[in-house]
Amino acid sequence: MMGRRPADDLVAVIDLGSNSCLLLIARQTDQGLEPVEEALRIVRLGAGVDQTGRLSQLSMDRSEAVFSEYRQIIERHGCTVVRCVATSAFREAANRDELHARLLENVGYDLQVLDGDEEARLVMKAVQDAIPAQGVLRWIVDVGGGSTEIVVEHSGEMTAMVSMGLGSVRHTGRWLHSDPPERGELLVMHADILAQLLDIEEFESPGQMVGVGGTATTFVALEKNLDTYDHQQVHRSRLSAQSLQSSLDRCLAANLEERRTFAGLHPDRAEIIIAGGAILLAILEKAELDQMTVSDRGLRWGVAAELAG
Repeated sequence: MMGRRPADDLVAVIDLGSNSCLLLIARQTDQGLEPVEEALRIVRLGAGVDQTGRLSQLSMDRSEAVFSEYRQIIERHGCTVVRCVATSAFREAANRDELHARLLENVGYDLQVLDGDEEARLVMKAVQDAIPAQGVLRWIVDVGGGSTEIVVEHSGEMTAMVSMGLGSVRHTGRWLHSDPPERGELLVMHADILAQLLDIEEFESPGQMVGVGGTATTFVALEKNLDTYDHQQVHRSRLSAQSLQSSLDRCLAANLEERRTFAGLHPDRAEIIIAGGAILLAILEKAELDQMTVSDRGLRWGVAAELAG
């Protein structure tokens, strides 16, 4: 039997973050990028990295298994244009070369580390394609597992950016040890978040804010009680500070097992959602805004747009 002919119009991106590993297979059309297949797996690559400076064997095993699964999906589509990128946990880990070698030898994919500046630029590109700027100054905020990127954009141009060591996985491991977290733990975590947000003291106040990534989309899904994630109901939604605080309070009142049953909250994200929500809410308050627009087209979409282009 003849092999499948390569699909020359397809591109594939694997985005290995500190919490999740995402796959996007897409094609370029006259209307922009069109998704062909998407997938998300929780690998928790950043678990323990803040404390040990190293990737755990378990997280590397999970990552290799997901990469093998994604390769099968990519090959099934006949896609030959593939880029694999990694962010905070991978770029900080002292033993990242071990995972790089494993993926190259056992899966055949070269994992490329992105620095904070490149990550922010690609996130901005993804947001510009999905939610074009309208002349107003806005902050584009991507709260990840190990880092948070904030881009200040005006009329399509980046005027400032910062990549901070704020993350849902990082801050859960650093500060939240009780179930549910105790008040003292939350206060210390909040102080840490505010201290790191001093990096944006000189940023211009925005007229709008766009939240990107799993933390922002999860709080929309929580607000809407979505049993199954729905791009149409989440993408471009407005998330108010009041709704974010209400969902965060609900998470704080529940233990981990109870949170895992919440509609809209992926069970594997239940452990880290409190830290992620606290970071997102603090940034919204820092921006002096009462709401944000949420986009579910983040880093992998910016990478795919460059590949397709």
